[in-house]
Amino acid sequence: MAEHVDQEVMESRSNDAKVYKQLDPTRQEIRLLTLHPATEESDQICCSLSHAALNPADGSAPPVYEALSYVWGEPVFSEPILLNEQKFLITPSLKYALSYLRYRTKPRVLWVDAVCINQSDMEERNQQVALMRDIYSRCERDIAWIDPMIGRSFKTSHLVDPAVRPEVEEAIKEGMEVMHNITAKNPKTLKQLQNTHETDGYLLEYSTQGHLRSVFVTPTIWKRLWVMQELSLAPRLTLVCKDAELDWDYLSALLKDEPYFDAFHMYRSHSDNHPLWGEIFVTVKLIEDQRRLFREAGQVHSGLMDVLTRFREMESTDPRDKIFGLLGLVTEDHGIHIDYTKSVGELYQETTMALINLAGNLDILCQNPFEGVAGHKALQQAEQSMPSWVAEFDAKHRYCVAPIFAQREIFNAGLKHCKTPCPLGNGKGTLALRGTILGTIKPILQDPSQEYLAKGIMDLYFDQEIASTASEHIYAPSFNGKTVSSGETCIRAFWRTLVKDCTIPPRMRRLREKEIEILDVTNQERLREEEINLFSFRIASDKYDSHSVYSYNLGERFDYGELDDGSHTTEVRNDTIMGEFMFTMTENGLFVLGRRHVREGDVVVVLDGGKVPMILRKAEDKAVEEESEDLYRVVCAAYVHGFMDGEAEVGVEEGWLKKQDILLV
Repeated sequence: MAEHVDQEVMESRSNDAKVYKQLDPTRQEIRLLTLHPATEESDQICCSLSHAALNPADGSAPPVYEALSYVWGEPVFSEPILLNEQKFLITPSLKYALSYLRYRTKPRVLWVDAVCINQSDMEERNQQVALMRDIYSRCERDIAWIDPMIGRSFKTSHLVDPAVRPEVEEAIKEGMEVMHNITAKNPKTLKQLQNTHETDGYLLEYSTQGHLRSVFVTPTIWKRLWVMQELSLAPRLTLVCKDAELDWDYLSALLKDEPYFDAFHMYRSHSDNHPLWGEIFVTVKLIEDQRRLFREAGQVHSGLMDVLTRFREMESTDPRDKIFGLLGLVTEDHGIHIDYTKSVGELYQETTMALINLAGNLDILCQNPFEGVAGHKALQQAEQSMPSWVAEFDAKHRYCVAPIFAQREIFNAGLKHCKTPCPLGNGKGTLALRGTILGTIKPILQDPSQEYLAKGIMDLYFDQEIASTASEHIYAPSFNGKTVSSGETCIRAFWRTLVKDCTIPPRMRRLREKEIEILDVTNQERLREEEINLFSFRIASDKYDSHSVYSYNLGERFDYGELDDGSHTTEVRNDTIMGEFMFTMTENGLFVLGRRHVREGDVVVVLDGGKVPMILRKAEDKAVEEESEDLYRVVCAAYVHGFMDGEAEVGVEEGWLKKQDILLV
């Protein structure tokens, strides 16, 4: 069977020259697929291609067409159709969709990527992918094909058993009908869902839950990266499966109606129902958030970093599509050109540089959402990896660590901006920055196989009497003979380092002087008594956060430092501090909180454009023929007590610290 398929694919590809005529990129030309009518499902699929300019220069009307969003499945081109009177092979999933999208008495004009783009022409593919934003934003509507044939896994080659397909189709149809009735507030449906166990709200039966999952969870379309761009851009969007349809406007209205949306519960989650009801619509919510950005009045801003992180969990066969498949959603002038001849490393490096240049700072290094638990691959397999400063955009969220701080303006360790466009060093992949070295990590005393409480770590690094004679131990790091001290005790500096001198996430701000005084008494006592957890302050959420199933804080740009009320002391779990972070010291006495893969000999630096210090490691294995200075790899961002607010720049001005070139590889 495989040999037969391969032969048919070759035969089909041999007809490409007959099927495809050259597009004119100067006119933003695309191909449109005319799907000819059929009266029976079994009738052969007959189509024809035509050319159309998205921006007609002659004043003629722009083309009218619908776009199709669907999942290819495995690239097995086994199903023949007639295209421009030539045999052409497509995937089973596309054949299934086209069979049911045909009208009975009139043609239907569609844009379908697998057919309208000559996939064997790399130059055309690059050019057409660059037009995706225009193609989908200018379509009459986008048809999101909820495919009952392909399973949940994007990579699966198994299709649903044809005998079971009608059952799956019926479940999808039922789910769409339930959602339509819920969003339309159908009295009969709501009465059936009335929650008899609560004073208000609606309780979904297991069968109803299953039908909704058949629409919004099981179909692979909700995990396909390319589809996120398509569904987000279309002016009108409809979910379709066979003869069942659900207009996106119903979903949009439901998500905006928080009290009504949150009135729905599920059996399994009767005591804590929100996550299960909400998880059905997680991807729908991501798409709706993106669609809302494009609907807002005024100038639309959809940033590159925001888009990349919003859809990071979506799947794609080609890791380059983690970038290329989302550029149509970005309104910033990022300068990234779609070119599939680039390697993954080249593209990810270009994207990291674009993020630095757009922001004018090093946020992508200092609060990198793609940072792996064990650090960048360059730290483990240097020769086979990308440069350590290049973000690994294909890293899954579950394998990454949370940034060291949530809000962007809490710390300002370095100069606000770095030099842009960010310069590269002599070696390919070398990023040239300016910064100040604060110190070198001294021997790490923790046993990596052991778990420690805060008191245990304190005992490793300080005299046993420090808790009882705190005033005799002053935090006083030294730099080239200059001792820098505010008179703060080591024990206070120690616990402030462990809690990063901030309130508890996610509503983070710097601790205030009065709060520090209160916590110092509490935390010193807890350290003496060897309590498990330290304390910090937590900002109460009631006044500022949504109570919706999609609860949210006010975001990384909200300044919680302006809040004067509603905070209270709360335990900071020891496993939260020690799970992702490790306390270390430098040879000159700095207290540092970094990741668990920090090593003795790593250097602590403050970089221009870096809001927090960074820990770097000399790349001693790196060839340096073209470089006259030391090369470093990125280890992690860090909290360095006493050097989070521009103190390094003061040291440079006063002469006890030195600004120098820092070359990252």
